[in-house]
Amino acid sequence: MIKIKGLFQLYLKLVLLFLTIIFIVTAAYSQRTKTSQAAGEQVKSEKGLKDNRYFFYFINSSITNFGSEEEKKLFKEAIQRDMLAQLLFMRMHFKDAYIEVRKSQKILVDLYGMTLRRDIQMSKNLLDEAAPAGIHSKDNRAMSYLQLGYRDVKSAHINMIMGDNFRESLYSMRLLQYVKSVKLAKTSKRFAFLSMIETATPRVEKRPHQHLSFQEIDKKISGIVDTGRVEYYRNIHKDNYYLSKDNKSYYDTIWENPAIQDLEDYKKYLNDSETQTDTVK
Repeated sequence: MIKIKGLFQLYLKLVLLFLTIIFIVTAAYSQRTKTSQAAGEQVKSEKGLKDNRYFFYFINSSITNFGSEEEKKLFKEAIQRDMLAQLLFMRMHFKDAYIEVRKSQKILVDLYGMTLRRDIQMSKNLLDEAAPAGIHSKDNRAMSYLQLGYRDVKSAHINMIMGDNFRESLYSMRLLQYVKSVKLAKTSKRFAFLSMIETATPRVEKRPHQHLSFQEIDKKISGIVDTGRVEYYRNIHKDNYYLSKDNKSYYDTIWENPAIQDLEDYKKYLNDSETQTDTVK
């Protein structure tokens, strides 16, 4: 009887030891899982913020130079949400930061869709305007520029359609595809201007290798279009190089006075932060 009782006590001790080990392992695993999740959220939000700088750069000049009031309003909100994400990231609220990054990118997806269609149509209009004179002149270089321009505007349209047809929630991938389209659309407009200049340049003034700088193209624009349209074409030329017509972009203007307190989400995060501070006290 005593032997059985001793064995039973030993059994209880072993069970308790086993349960203790399970508890410790489970707690450690849970802590490690939370740490891993936090690290993953940090990586995602950090990458998203870096990507956003890239996405803002390639659309900034289009919004600044030719954007409608609706587009500028959306662009402002996208910038505000990106700034809020940066603020949350610095406070180590990585999950909330990533949520704001995604909201910013969703707005940018809509904006790129609007501006791209305008840029592509603008490219087609410029090329169609340059084509009759270029073809009539039978200048090989002018016609080559036209061919390159039409090739790029077609590629820009294809890349835009590809971006439209990615899964809706893949914001970053869609934006990367749209950026490719923006680059091609702007390059096609450069070729249109080069074709116009080549056609308008007298044969005796043509150089064997026509490599024109930004400033040279800007000077020659006044000689290839009507006086009333010179300023408009110069704005297009600046936009082709991602420059703003007034030396200050709309992105810089918003950064000077972001007013992120106007966002409802900012007020929510601020209230949550104050609540957590009061709880700690």
